[in-house]
Amino acid sequence: MNKLIWVYDSPFSRSIKWLLLKQGIEHEDYVLTWQQMADDELLAANPKRQVPTLLINNQAKYDSLLIALDYLPRNWHHSIDAKLFRLADSDVEAAIIFLFRANLLKKQFGDSEQSKLMYEAGVNTYKSAVDFLLDHVLKNTHSVECEFGGVLLLSTMLAAIFMAKTDLQNYRVSELKPFINAIEQNSVYLNMIAQYQGQSGNLVPFQFAG
Repeated sequence: MNKLIWVYDSPFSRSIKWLLLKQGIEHEDYVLTWQQMADDELLAANPKRQVPTLLINNQAKYDSLLIALDYLPRNWHHSIDAKLFRLADSDVEAAIIFLFRANLLKKQFGDSEQSKLMYEAGVNTYKSAVDFLLDHVLKNTHSVECEFGGVLLLSTMLAAIFMAKTDLQNYRVSELKPFINAIEQNSVYLNMIAQYQGQSGNLVPFQFAG
């Protein structure tokens, strides 16, 4: 049986999990925590020790985009969904990295000018990504469908908001509602919420608060 090695709170894991479920690709879950990744024997099949990793016939596939390309339409790169993927993979992921480093610095050394600057960079990067999404990518789009890139974008946004708490959770949220609802009301995504939200090791929610 194929195995998906993933972490509940990994946005890239969530997007691949959603895609496999949508495409009806048979597989078993092999769920890790961030702490388990360094020593897990099965994950050693991926020389980068990253999630998601998909084991098919004992062969490891890794890098979420490279995994996804086996299942996405040939012309996917021309779609709005591809733009959503790139926004998540670049801008929002950068915000997550800033916020993670800011929180790590604060935890290890307490509040400092460096941690505050890093945190501010994360908040501003997230807001710039949301501005670009609403003012350019989705500006003339009246409906959004739940697809691979959209799931990744929502997942990265939720991760950034989890790290920044109240500083981001309400930013342009009313304007984001059509996009949020398109993902969260998708039947496959609802199945993920029902199965995985609140499980041991899951801290980042699968849904926007409220």
